[in-house]
Amino acid sequence: MPKVLSAGRIASYRANGYLSPNDALSPAEVARYREQLDRTEAQLGGSLMAIDKKYRGNLHFLCRWVDELARHPAVLDAVEDLVGPDILLYTSRFFIKEAHSTGVAAWHQDSSYFGLRPYDHVTAWVALSDVTGQAGPVEFAAGSHIRGQLLQKSNVVKNSVNTAGQIIVEWFDQSQIDRAILKPGQFSLHHTCVVHQSAPNRSDERRIGLALSYIPTRTRYIGKRKMPACLMRGKDEHNHFELQPRPQQDFGATETQRHDVTFKAYLESFYEQLEIAEQDLPADAAATMMLR
Repeated sequence: MPKVLSAGRIASYRANGYLSPNDALSPAEVARYREQLDRTEAQLGGSLMAIDKKYRGNLHFLCRWVDELARHPAVLDAVEDLVGPDILLYTSRFFIKEAHSTGVAAWHQDSSYFGLRPYDHVTAWVALSDVTGQAGPVEFAAGSHIRGQLLQKSNVVKNSVNTAGQIIVEWFDQSQIDRAILKPGQFSLHHTCVVHQSAPNRSDERRIGLALSYIPTRTRYIGKRKMPACLMRGKDEHNHFELQPRPQQDFGATETQRHDVTFKAYLESFYEQLEIAEQDLPADAAATMMLR
């Protein structure tokens, strides 16, 4: 029996590739996590979007509050309804758009550069701010995950909030586009192959989201090395990943070293998979694709 998602909502996720909105954090929890984010940025010396890029990703290795948020029962219950009880966190990444900023994400799939098989990866995008239509919410192309992996090209999108500045370079159905309008504490869920994008933040407030990438323990990594991951729920009987412990101290020496090592591993993996995915693409592959 599902824990929190109805059979109808699970069917909707399977058909469309996303599910939004979903409730998780209370107002008090949102306020506490926003305070923790402010403290973390103050310690690091600026916005996560303006300092060393490594601090945008995998802060669950470095900060107890991010690890705690990634383990929120309301989020994990919904993820369990989609992928089963044995759950790993593969990555976490902040997507913050300052008020009236130009950052965008062009049409892309998360699956392109992750190197995970089968495509069972589901992302919970947790809002720590009000994500209105003006704030640049995530937009999903309904049913676009059904075709599997599409061709994608990197380094073609200016002001991209994605590491590679990538965009889909082949046709996909855009007849139904839905936006993930979220209140603080709500989250969306999306399949790794669903095509999605987001426009600039034209609102007067910061748009703050934390993308949590969950996979079932049965998932394999197809790259050259064994990748790190964190066991969130259940047990791991497959041993496909190097399981990492929870942080015991914010910005502790051990935690800082672990974050540095895992960041390097993820970055090397990312560019390894990017090279494989794009090795046969023509130079003008993205010429006809535009951000809506």
